[in-house]
Amino acid sequence: MQSYQGIVFFDLDNTLLNEQHGVDMDVLMAIQTLKQNHILPVIATGRSAGIISNILKLTGINSIVALNGQYVALEGKQVYSQSVPRLLLQRFMQFTDERGIALSLYDAYHEWATGVNLAMKRSYASIHMPLPVVDRKRYETVPVYMLIAMTENLADDQLLKTEFPEFDFFRNAKFAIDIVLKGISKQTGIQQALKAIGQENIPTFAFGDGPNDLALMRAVDHGVAMANGVPETKAAAEFVSTDFRQHGVINGLKHFDLI
Repeated sequence: MQSYQGIVFFDLDNTLLNEQHGVDMDVLMAIQTLKQNHILPVIATGRSAGIISNILKLTGINSIVALNGQYVALEGKQVYSQSVPRLLLQRFMQFTDERGIALSLYDAYHEWATGVNLAMKRSYASIHMPLPVVDRKRYETVPVYMLIAMTENLADDQLLKTEFPEFDFFRNAKFAIDIVLKGISKQTGIQQALKAIGQENIPTFAFGDGPNDLALMRAVDHGVAMANGVPETKAAAEFVSTDFRQHGVINGLKHFDLI
């Protein structure tokens, strides 16, 4: 693995991506400039590597902290993963089934569902993505790194937290709750990435906006929050840039003289 002058971790939604879930030309050019400056760009996201394969291809970024820290790959090579124990997953599926909560399940590259409910339909429509295939048995043969509970009922947040202290829960959207093993986050994923790179005292930067990006801000030397970010993430950031629709990433990179 080559030597780097710095590492920049980018959240996707409402940060690196535009309102059409694409990447603006000035951001693409900035990523190329980072590489020319020997700075490693890394995607840090709640999504899987497979789901964002088109974004990885478009940006030319092949390093990722995926599924809120439960899967890490650098330069296309897996360096860390942590899956949900099968018995815990079975108990969680039974509990959510009884309450009509559909789940999306993720391995490193694929997504599937325990069922489809109205919240799931609305959630996937809001991000312009097709519904996942329903498969009740797949988890028995492949690792599950992350789950998303599809529910608009805010009371479900506390109910799930109370019943399943083994998990951490992040409501990042009106229709969905991200679920990972307790103590696993973008922060621990970044720690694993830095451990794999093996360079001491390399400056690290992160760009984000959502509740699960609070850990992202805490994991790096210099955190950059978008102006559209949630209050706690902006409070944890060293620098609050402009809105993601107003060149937030570009202005943050310029603030730290990275481009």
